[in-house]
Amino acid sequence: MELQEIGIVHNDYKELKDIPRQGCFGDTVSEIEIHPAFADGLFRIEKHTHLIVLYWAHLAKRDILKTLPPAAREIHGVFATRSPGRPNPLSLCIVELVACDGDILRVRHLDALDGSSVIDIKPYTKEDAIMLPSM
Repeated sequence: MELQEIGIVHNDYKELKDIPRQGCFGDTVSEIEIHPAFADGLFRIEKHTHLIVLYWAHLAKRDILKTLPPAAREIHGVFATRSPGRPNPLSLCIVELVACDGDILRVRHLDALDGSSVIDIKPYTKEDAIMLPSM
């Protein structure tokens, strides 16, 4: 399997302790700098208000298979949680698109560290919303 970094995150989250537990709990505006080879992929992205950003949580622990989620009383398998620590720290965050300026996206609510590799970006649409997921 091969993944290509399409861009890189720039923001004020320099250490793991700086990141909100989930992106929606923070109001920081981050910049996603898209590499020139992928800049054409941004064509008409400004038509969307929200995006799905897939990024690599490069400082997350990769040897965790069980964890205690913040609101839980019992241990869960990592695949039953939203923990960033997991065998492959591929993270997904739904963000608000604030602006697109050339190859720079300004987004709100991204829970990635400064320097994180962006793997993919997709529009978030009303079809993506599930009103009451079961737990």
